[in-house]
Amino acid sequence: MDTQTTSDMPPKSILVALDWYDHRIFQGISQYCAERNWHLSPYLFSDRTIPEKWKGDGAITCFGETLADFILSLDMPKVDISDNPLPTPTPRVIVDHDQIGRRAAKHFFERGYRNFAFYSWKNGTANQVSKDAFIETLEDAGISHEEIYIIHQSSIEAVGDWGAYMESMSEQIRDLPRPLAVFTSQDKLAVELIEVCTKADISVPDEIAVLGVDNIDFLCECAAVPLSSVDTNLTELGYAAAAQLGRLMDGEIDNYEPPVTVAIKSIINRRSTEALAVRHPAVAKAVELMRREFKNGLELEAVYAFSGISKRGLEKAFQRHLNDTPASVLRRIRLDYAKNCLSQTDLKVESIAIECGYSNSSNLSHAFTREIGMSPQEYRTTYRSPLFKSKR
Repeated sequence: MDTQTTSDMPPKSILVALDWYDHRIFQGISQYCAERNWHLSPYLFSDRTIPEKWKGDGAITCFGETLADFILSLDMPKVDISDNPLPTPTPRVIVDHDQIGRRAAKHFFERGYRNFAFYSWKNGTANQVSKDAFIETLEDAGISHEEIYIIHQSSIEAVGDWGAYMESMSEQIRDLPRPLAVFTSQDKLAVELIEVCTKADISVPDEIAVLGVDNIDFLCECAAVPLSSVDTNLTELGYAAAAQLGRLMDGEIDNYEPPVTVAIKSIINRRSTEALAVRHPAVAKAVELMRREFKNGLELEAVYAFSGISKRGLEKAFQRHLNDTPASVLRRIRLDYAKNCLSQTDLKVESIAIECGYSNSSNLSHAFTREIGMSPQEYRTTYRSPLFKSKR
């Protein structure tokens, strides 16, 4: 009996039912669809463009109030990328919100902050997970509960009265201790907070440092102060969701499959978290030199000389104020830059090593493997998007 080969089968028709749009998610989905010869439905969903009685082979959804009824009506394999409670068993692929909160806490703690705040939407499972992980990580590091504040979303829901909205926000942050590190659940909220601070003559990052989530380029780069943000690996999220849908349609998993969690990439450092919250002048001076000159082969002896105090005195001050050594801080600055280059650029490892201030790629690889637990190439393989990998 003849059987039909995969190449003879008509392409599967896949629907993406999201009530919001991020091009990186669609890049990941479309890359997997191209690899499998799937047809991707042209519909990009909002509450105004829902087609009636759409027929297809599978759907990638983001369950929420706007599209809930439509998503539930789809009688086909579905994979969801939201964190919202689902009324029916559905495989999910989600961002690692616990990792986001922990990485944010570490990002600020390593910069010497001892006063912290969390700011998010009023509701949302993901927000709560990030908040709990953020606070738990800080408390594990010795930060008391009294040093962690919650900034509440304004009661003014409409942005129509922008002046009143900004005043209600500035009232919350005006009396908080400085310097303050604020972790927000989304870039949009972070950019709003930066604007509030700017209008209230509160310096970002010198008085308040702000960190966002999702690394939406046009928001982060064009904020009043360019915004540092957690890159949540959304291209990988889209690709992994499409791959999980393929397994579901092929019968390899069922609707009770446990959620797949996609690891974040890294924190993309911009101006909004550049300040170092250290009151010791020699430590602040030394770290400022490290950040400014790390690409130029900066040696520790130059750091000690620039600080204005003895080597032993600077090391003791670093330990007291940053719980770290000058050598470790300089190495972390270089490796953070290397991680961004590996995940965000096409530069060869040899070129990245020189960019980071290492004399050769072997020195970078040794430091990277010791600190990160993998080689630079392994890091690039792990954290590059599938779309980018396919172009190499």
